Amino acid sequence: MKEQNKYEVIKELVDHNGNKKHAALKLGLSVRQVNRLIKKYKEKGKSRLCSWKPR
Repeated sequence: MKEQNKYEVIKELVDHNGNKKHAALKLGLSVRQVNRLIKKYKEKGKSRLCSWKPR
């Protein structure tokens, strides 16, 4: 469920050129982590984003 929510927020952010700071607050992440998720989403799509796990 959490990964699906993360995917939806990042997808909306990329599709609509949203605010990274607001997305970071919504997900409880830093802007830097959001940037990394965006990069992974653009490179590999949903499959890579949903398998992402913080270290």
